[in-house]
Amino acid sequence: MCTGPYSQRIPARRQREPSATDAPGALTPRARRLVLAVAIGAIVLDTLLLGLIVPLLPELRARTGAGEAALGLALAAYAIPLALVSIPFGVLADRIGRRPLLIGGLALTAAGSVLIALSDSLGLLIAGRVVQGIGSAGSWIAALALVADLARPGRKGEAIGFALAANSAGAIAGPALGGVTGDAFGFAAPFLIVTAGAVALAGAAALVAPRDRPQAAERGRALVRTLEVIRSPAALPAGAIAVGGATAIGMVEVVAPFDLDERLGLSAAAIGLIFGLAIAVDALAAPVAGGAGDRAGRRPVAAAGLAVLAASAPLLILLDGTVGALAGLCIFGAGVSIAFAAAVPWLDDAFGGLDRGMAYGALNLLYSIGYAAGPLIAGAMYQAQGPELPYWTLGAAAALGAAALSIRRRPAPQRA
Repeated sequence: MCTGPYSQRIPARRQREPSATDAPGALTPRARRLVLAVAIGAIVLDTLLLGLIVPLLPELRARTGAGEAALGLALAAYAIPLALVSIPFGVLADRIGRRPLLIGGLALTAAGSVLIALSDSLGLLIAGRVVQGIGSAGSWIAALALVADLARPGRKGEAIGFALAANSAGAIAGPALGGVTGDAFGFAAPFLIVTAGAVALAGAAALVAPRDRPQAAERGRALVRTLEVIRSPAALPAGAIAVGGATAIGMVEVVAPFDLDERLGLSAAAIGLIFGLAIAVDALAAPVAGGAGDRAGRRPVAAAGLAVLAASAPLLILLDGTVGALAGLCIFGAGVSIAFAAAVPWLDDAFGGLDRGMAYGALNLLYSIGYAAGPLIAGAMYQAQGPELPYWTLGAAAALGAAALSIRRRPAPQRA
């Protein structure tokens, strides 16, 4: 059950039987390390896909003849299916176990990457992104649930912080891999590398991931219960951060490459390396922010992250040159990292009595909504007004969010 003043507003449900991964001590130390290594590898691969295509957008514009808005749709095509499959996949992670969902998701990721490698049109590119997105949803939910399952008592935020650092490692590797190998070996090369990595991880998961006992199915109310928790005061701020943070990431991944190409004339490799260096800050900040949330509470850490994110917007507009763009993106990455390192365990806390797979299915749903909206919003804004409008919009929204989190509710006065 959820604890705290709002716990009675969230309907209870029957607890599932414990699985092999519910307690850190249920596995030997060596087995635990192997499972975590595979889970972290899957998280890296899943987030690598988000930015892999980013430095190739200027080439894709010439290759397909599509405008910024259409290419924004191609980016969003990765996230749109997540809104449909996240809750069902979360339920599956609890009913059939993490292992089959992890392996199946990695297999779909490999298939989608092959489609993109072979694409010679915008339609095939979008189809490949859709398949990648469905596969990534399954493997990411299963992998992050495994990491949380194996967290030491009282250190869930720190464990999730390290998982988010793996997210950042994938985000670093994605633009760098896409830009450098795309320039050196052609458009298909980075996607074929991803295919090989997904196949290798699926094989490793088949060997080391624990086999959970299937749980009894509870039909019909998974989505209703999930929405009830997300709308509760205990979870609503964290859910809003997940949507808003993903929107911000999607916006910057569209605006920044076009801005760096048109304003500074940078190559795909240079754009990829700038993104990689910026997101390195994200990877360093996540475990620290997650541990701070364990000690000081999720709300103040989340507010600090949004304040840093808001500060990055004017810097991205006003700072000149490559060094200025790098500084602005580094501050943006730090803000996003701090906010998510607070919001993800905050959501995990709020779901309490619900199965963990469903909790991370809900997180994936919220993230997909934002990440689908961000490229569409930014592509339309950029095509109409250039980079300033999306950057200022992003900064203003983050500043409002930080201010809202900083306002603490006063307890209602007691009647005499």
